[in-house]
Amino acid sequence: MVNRWAIGLLSFSLLAVIMGCTRDAAKEEMKKYNMQAYQEGNKEAKTEGSGLNGQLLNTMKDLFKDHNIRLTNDTYAEDDAGNMSYLYRMNDDSSQLITVHIFTDEQARINGIKELYGAGGLNETGTMDNMIFTQREAALVYTSAGKKKDQYTEQVKKVAADVLNQLPRRSNDKPK
Repeated sequence: MVNRWAIGLLSFSLLAVIMGCTRDAAKEEMKKYNMQAYQEGNKEAKTEGSGLNGQLLNTMKDLFKDHNIRLTNDTYAEDDAGNMSYLYRMNDDSSQLITVHIFTDEQARINGIKELYGAGGLNETGTMDNMIFTQREAALVYTSAGKKKDQYTEQVKKVAADVLNQLPRRSNDKPK
């Protein structure tokens, strides 16, 4: 009687373990089929700088670091058209931001920056400035606000061109 009970308990335990493993395996397989694993991998590559723009982002962080500016609290967004934005706080200060926009092409950049920031390269309001640097399909935007407005202007001016020069060339681009 004890042997039957032990065999039954062991069988039930093994069945529960197998069912649990099967559910986890099924969840992982479902992620593969519905492209969720692919999307998660792409998002991770883009946010960690190991995707196509990784060299640009890593170089930008190093260049700012050379000017005693740490880029922190990075966020990543991509719209339906494939335009990407990377946003960083400068030295953990929420009033000092660097945003790198990478558009699908130069015309998309022109339209997108105009829509986001207006027409000029320096857009000032009473409490906030946006300094915009552009090259090909990319833009680097320094946003500063509040009492510390324009705190890093000179450092950003020194770094911006070098950052944008790191932008990967598309196969149909030719150096100018």
